[in-house]
Formats: sequence, C-alpha cells, structure tokens
Amino acid sequence: MNKIERQNNWTNYWKNNSVDSCRDGIKAKASELENFWAETAAMIKDNDQVLDLCTGKGDVIQQLISYQLGEDKALAHYTGVDLSDMDSRVIEKKFGSYKDKVRFKYGTHISELPFEEQTFEFVTSQFGIEYAFNEGVIKEICRVMKSKGIARFATHHKESALIKVAKLEIQHIDLLSDKGGFFDCMKSLIPVFAKLRNPANANKINKDQNAVSAREHFNAESQKILTQAEKSSVPDLLNESLSFSRQVFDIAKIKGASAAKEKLISYQSELNLSKERMIDLIDSSLDKVDLEKLDKGFVTYGKKITKKEELKNDGEIVAWGIEIS
Repeated sequence: MNKIERQNNWTNYWKNNSVDSCRDGIKAKASELENFWAETAAMIKDNDQVLDLCTGKGDVIQQLISYQLGEDKALAHYTGVDLSDMDSRVIEKKFGSYKDKVRFKYGTHISELPFEEQTFEFVTSQFGIEYAFNEGVIKEICRVMKSKGIARFATHHKESALIKVAKLEIQHIDLLSDKGGFFDCMKSLIPVFAKLRNPANANKINKDQNAVSAREHFNAESQKILTQAEKSSVPDLLNESLSFSRQVFDIAKIKGASAAKEKLISYQSELNLSKERMIDLIDSSLDKVDLEKLDKGFVTYGKKITKKEELKNDGEIVAWGIEIS
C-alpha cells in the first residue's frame, strides 16, 4: 500500500469494528508483551515526555498510565501520533481525568514528526512502527529523542502467532471469495429470499428449478465453509460469515434484494480491506536479519539496539521486544 492507501485503510480500521481477528491473538494469561510494557512504565520518570508512534486509539499510552498509577507515580506527559485520520478529542475522552496528560496528533506520518529536536525521553510503539521503518523514519526518531532517550518497540515477528493467524485469515477470505463460492452463492440466492416478502410465493419458489438449484449450491458451499471452520484453529471469520448469510437473507425478506446486496457488498469490501492490512502485516514483520539492518540504521544516527527479545504469550511468540538507546 502507498501512503494514502495505508492512511485510508487504517482510518477505516480504527473508526469501525473490524472483521479480522488478528488482534485477538495477543490475549493470554501469561503475557511477556504486557511485562514488556510494565518494564517500560517502570523506567519512565515523573513528568517525562513520552511519544507513542502509530498509536491507533492510544492503547499503549493507556497501558503505561495504568502501570504508572499502580506504582503511585506522577504521570508522564504522553503524545500519540498516527497516520490515520481520527478525531483526537474523541480518543482523549477515554482518558478521563488524566486527559490533560495526553495529546494526540492524527494524520501524522512518522517520517515528518512535528516536534522539536530532543523533545522526548521515551519513544514507544506497538505493532505499528515496522510498517514504516526506513532511513527517514529512523532519522526522525533519533532527532526527536533526547540524547539519553530510550525507544521501546513491540514489533511483529515473522514467526509469531499473529502472523500465523493472518495467513489463515487470508486463506479464509480467499475461500469465501472464490468464483462460484460462498459469497457468489449468497448473491444468487438473495433474489429468491426477496420473493418471500410475499408469503404466497413460497410454493412457487419450491417448484422453481432455478431457485432450488441456487439453494442447493449455497447449502453445498455452506457445508464446505462449516467443514473448514471445524478444522481451523481460527474459525471465527468462517463462522461469522455463516451467521452473516442468515442476516442478509433476512434483510432480503424484509427490505428486498437491493438492501441485501448492498449489505453483502459492504461486508466483502470490509474483508478486502482486512486482507490488505494482513498482507501488509506479514510483509512488514521482522526476522533477525531485519533487526540487524535496523540496528545499522540507528547506528548511523548515534543510537543502537541495546536489547532484543522474543516476547511470548502462553509459550507462543507474539512479538519482538526491542530497546534502542
């Protein structure tokens, strides 16, 4: 994706309830990722300036504030930036009485940070910075960090559970979208259900060979999706699509074919955007070679990777934990 496509896609992601479930892969009882941010919070001193890159809705900032409050420390000053075009006032509201310690700058690319040199003691990011790592971004990070500043990033790992989930979800989207597959069968069956707005048509539909054929094809595709869902370790999208088909057919019976087709097209569009994000996620994930290149980039500007570790949740890799100073 180019800069504008990425901005539009992530704006859509943060403003709406997304259908992809990669984010669910980081939930765990034993979370080294949470420990990583707890360690970060312990390092932050009272009234430090903290910059969170690719902040989304400010989840990392919220986590760090929570840890600081638990340690009974005076809060740092937090700034979140993100490429997406969000309303900062809406996001700041969720911080309640602490919102005076938080500010957000949306529509901001991290290669062009609107801050003075050596402004921040800490720079953080979770599952975002790796999408944009290049020399210009590295230079900007080093420019706005204080000389003794520290960056702490949790980035996508090429062998993480999240990458595995993303690859499976892409396969599932492709399965649903195959020519003549589940979504095409749904589309063919919508006019049949629309005729049921008039109950008198029920007997005619049962005798209509085209309607019967459309129903049989849809049932066969539904069984294929159900079978795949039963085999999959991440069946959510497939099960959701099966439930969604019933909603669409209900809309056809109540509001007609046009409304039902519009609902289906919107859902397919959302899935396509989700697929683009997951492809972007996979392409942006890092391995050891990538980290070595990243380290060389920071060395150019007087910083270096001082710590890197594989972060695991319940024994499965979910991220790299990187410290730069």
